[in-house]
Amino acid sequence: MKKITLLFSAVLLITLSFYSCEQSQIDPTDPEATDFVETKTMNKIHNPKNINYCFVEEECLWAGQHIDAGLVTIGNDDDNLYVTVYSEEGYDQSIDPETNEPRIQQIKIDIVTELPDRRPAAGHFPYKYTTITDEKSVTFQIPFSELSEYLKLSVDCSFDQLFVLVHADVIADGNGETAWGGCDEGEGSAWWYTIDYSPNCCECWCSFGNDYQNDDDACLSMMFEEENYIFWSNKYNFDDMNGKDHMVSLLVNPSMCEPQDTQGNKIDDLAMEVGNVVLRAYSDGDKSFVDVIYTLKDKYKGYKIQLDLYIGEDKIPEYNLDEKKIVTDETHMLYQHKLDQDENTYTFIGIPWLTDGDSLDTYISLHAAIGECPMPSLQNPM
Repeated sequence: MKKITLLFSAVLLITLSFYSCEQSQIDPTDPEATDFVETKTMNKIHNPKNINYCFVEEECLWAGQHIDAGLVTIGNDDDNLYVTVYSEEGYDQSIDPETNEPRIQQIKIDIVTELPDRRPAAGHFPYKYTTITDEKSVTFQIPFSELSEYLKLSVDCSFDQLFVLVHADVIADGNGETAWGGCDEGEGSAWWYTIDYSPNCCECWCSFGNDYQNDDDACLSMMFEEENYIFWSNKYNFDDMNGKDHMVSLLVNPSMCEPQDTQGNKIDDLAMEVGNVVLRAYSDGDKSFVDVIYTLKDKYKGYKIQLDLYIGEDKIPEYNLDEKKIVTDETHMLYQHKLDQDENTYTFIGIPWLTDGDSLDTYISLHAAIGECPMPSLQNPM
């Protein structure tokens, strides 16, 4: 199962009308689909890039059993489940030989808490959508409140496990094909695929690279508009670092400025490790540089992640609280990167080793904001 991280803001919805309480189209490719079922209403997202996801997973879309036809993306915010179906060659809108009419309801979705022991009848799925010409990617919103009513149990962003069943009539390799979403094969003699999804509520892990340097001045704590801002930096000497890999833990400790003990023991429950950073210093001629390699634990894939790297001659740079920006100049620089989809590692390459005059010392602050954190302003993205 592949998971990705997506970074968006607000939600814009267009509510579509879907044949509520009318007879549903029977899937002619599924011999088990012999009944009628009420078709439920889904909200189609007009601009899915504006969804403020808490968590997202990316899954396969297999057509004709073995053709990679696209992707299915499952995600959620605190109140809704989102399903995006992407068919690389679009959807089958040919004439249905059974009805002599253009095909309808090319996308069918069901959400269950237990998987059947054989391929389910897609014609029975409660959520259906008829694609329009040239449409390739469609995103739907299903409120947890509606899902709770449908499943007859309480479902929210903390629900343990859902199975999302996605059936689509797609074009693959130029032909009309039946497709199923998911990377895991379903049970039974007939082929189909399933998606196992566990929602995640919006959370925040605000972490700094803590090198256990017992320097009270290395950490700044300040209040602004009832928010507590923490800034932690570590001091490094180029001669000590040159030609070596130096690893630093990324620790979540958002409410304290006290260093951990010199043995690296995490003495506070909040100080959990979310990943690490490797500093690799080197010379090129008469100039000094450092590569900074962030690696986060796999379990944080699927969350929003922003990496921030400060390097400069001062432990704590000048900070503009009103604009929430670090003041940068020739000896104080900030580098930033938002992790893309399925990334959990990134390297800032060739960062100049900034010092004051002839000094070989510099200060480096390593920061990773994971999830629904108040992200630092994106001043210098890389």
